[in-house]
Amino acid sequence: MNYTRRLLQYLLVYKGRLILAAVFGLLTSGCTLLMAQFTNWFLAACSDKSVTDNILIKFGVAKGWIGAANANMTLVWLVAGLFILIYLPKGLFQYFNGYLIASATNRVGADLRADIYAHVQKLPLRFFHANRIGDLMSRMSNDVFLIQNSSSVVIQAIEGPITIVAGIARMFWINWNLTTLTMIFVPLMAVAIGRLTRRIRPLTTVTQESLADVNATIEESIVGMRVIKAFGTEAQEIKRFNAVNMRSLAAALKFWRRNMLVHPSIEVMGGFATALIMSLGGWMVVTGAITFPKLGEFILLAFLVASAAKQFGKLSVVYQQTLAAGARIFEIIDTSPEITEERASVVLKEVKGLVEFKDVIFEYNEGERILDGITFTIHPGEVVALVGPSGAGKSTLADLIPRFYDTIGGQILVEGHDIQDIKLASLREQIAMVPQETILFGGTIAENIAYGRPGAPMNEIIEVAKAANAHGFIEELPEGYDTLLGERGTGLSGGQQQRISIARALLKDPRILILDEATSSLDAASEQVLQEALDRLMKNRSTLVIAHRLSTVKNADRILVIEQGKITEDGGFDELVGNGGLFSQLYHTQFRSQEANDVPARPT
Repeated sequence: MNYTRRLLQYLLVYKGRLILAAVFGLLTSGCTLLMAQFTNWFLAACSDKSVTDNILIKFGVAKGWIGAANANMTLVWLVAGLFILIYLPKGLFQYFNGYLIASATNRVGADLRADIYAHVQKLPLRFFHANRIGDLMSRMSNDVFLIQNSSSVVIQAIEGPITIVAGIARMFWINWNLTTLTMIFVPLMAVAIGRLTRRIRPLTTVTQESLADVNATIEESIVGMRVIKAFGTEAQEIKRFNAVNMRSLAAALKFWRRNMLVHPSIEVMGGFATALIMSLGGWMVVTGAITFPKLGEFILLAFLVASAAKQFGKLSVVYQQTLAAGARIFEIIDTSPEITEERASVVLKEVKGLVEFKDVIFEYNEGERILDGITFTIHPGEVVALVGPSGAGKSTLADLIPRFYDTIGGQILVEGHDIQDIKLASLREQIAMVPQETILFGGTIAENIAYGRPGAPMNEIIEVAKAANAHGFIEELPEGYDTLLGERGTGLSGGQQQRISIARALLKDPRILILDEATSSLDAASEQVLQEALDRLMKNRSTLVIAHRLSTVKNADRILVIEQGKITEDGGFDELVGNGGLFSQLYHTQFRSQEANDVPARPT
C-alpha cells in the first residue's frame, strides 16, 4: 500500500498554497545564500588584500561617495547594514513559507478526521464490537496529529533542496577541488540516515498502538466507574492502568533512543567534514590557491549546506512517523462498510408497516449460528412481543430490520420489498428504536427530541413531549426545553431519559417501531408512567417489542418465543401460558413475580 501517494493526494488539494510556499522558500534560501556572499565582502573589506574583492570600495572612491582612507571601514559598515536588510525580508519570507505550509498540513489533518468520521458512520455495528473506542479515538486524534504536524517535512522538502543545490553550485564556482573532496561525506551521511531511520516506522506504530491502549483503558474505566466503585476494584484498576501506561512508556523510550541517534551521528560526520575543509582550505590560503575571504564564504556555504542536510535526517524521522500514522488511519478508511446499496433502488412510499421474515439465517462468526430459519410476519399496526432467554438472539433479530447487519440466508421484507433492495435512508426513515440504554447527545433537550427531524417546529416538539409524559419535568428545569444536557443525559433520571427517547421516536413518526427492553431497567412506578407514553407511541404502528416486563408482553397482539436462534412458540398470551412451554415457565417464574411486586409508587 503506497501511503506516501495517498497522503500526497490529500496534500495536493492545497497545491496553490504549496506553490506559493515554495516561492517564499526559494526567496528564503536566496537570502540565506546571499549571507555567504556578504561574508566574502566583509572579510575582503577587513583584509583589503584583493582588488577584485574590493571593487565596491574602488567604485565608491572613484565616484567620490567615500574617502579612500575610510574605504575599508565604510564597506564594513555597509555590509553589516546589508545583513540587517537581508534578515528583515528573510524573516518575512520564512513566516509566509511556514504559515502556508502549516495551513495546508493542518487542513489535511482536518480532512483526514472528516473522512475517518464519515467512513466510521458507514461501518456496521460488527466493526464497533470488534474495535475499542479508545483505539478509534487515538487514531482520529494522535495519529492525525502526527500527520498535520509534519509541516516541518514539507518546509524542509521545499527549502532544503534549494539551499543544498544552490550552495554546492556556488562552492564549485569558488573552488571545485575543495568542493569535490567535501562531497565525500554526502553519501556517508545518506547511508547513515537511511540505516538509523529504518526502524523508526515500526517503532512509531508500536508507540501509537500502546498509546491507543492507554486511551482505551482510560475510556473503559470512566464509562465503567459505577461498576468499579460498586465492586471496590479501584486498586485493581490502578494496577491495570499502570501496567498499560508503563508499556506505553517503554515503547516511547525505545522510539526516542533510536530517534536521538540520528542528529548526533550526523553532527559527528559534519565535524569531520568541517575539519577537512578547514585543514585543506587553510593550506590553500597559505599556498595562494584561494583567498581568505572566499574561503570564509566557502566555509559558511558548507555550514549552510550541512545544516540543510542535517534537517533531512530529522525529515526522515518525521516522514517515517507520518507513514506509520497514515497506515493506521487508512486501515480504518479501507475497512469495508459491509452494508452496501448495490441492489438498492426502491424508495418506500405509503408505508403501512408490513414486516416479513422468511427463513432468516444469521451468524456473527462463521459456523456459529445466532438465528436459524426465522419465519414470522408483523402485520400493519400489530404489536409483536419477542421473549426468550438471554443470548437467544432477540436483539440480533431486531437489529436486522434496519439493516444494522445483513443476513447470510433468507429474506427480510418491508412492504413486500427485500430490505436489501430498499435504499437505506428510505428504510430507516420508517423505523424508530427505543433501546434499553437511552443515548442522549450533547445539546439542548429540544435538540435531542428533534434529533430525527432537525429543525422541527417547537410546537411539535412540545406536543410529542406531552404525549411522552416528558413535558412536565422539562418545564420544571431552569431552562426548560433549552436546558443543555450533560454527557449521556447526566442530570436526568433513567425514566426521564427514556421519555425524551420516546418523544424523539414520536416526532419521527415512523411506521415501524422497535422497543428493545425499553422498560426493563426501571422500577414499577417509572414503568407505569413510561408505559403510558409507550402505548401512545405504539398506537397504529407495527411494533416489535423485546420485553422482560409482564405489562408489555400481556398487552401484545402476539408473542414469539425464541430459543437457540429458532422460534419455538407463536401465539397469544393466554394461549402460550396454557401450552406448558418455555413461555409458560417464564410466566410462572418471572412475569408472575413481577405482577406481584409491581406496586404503584410516585413516578420519577
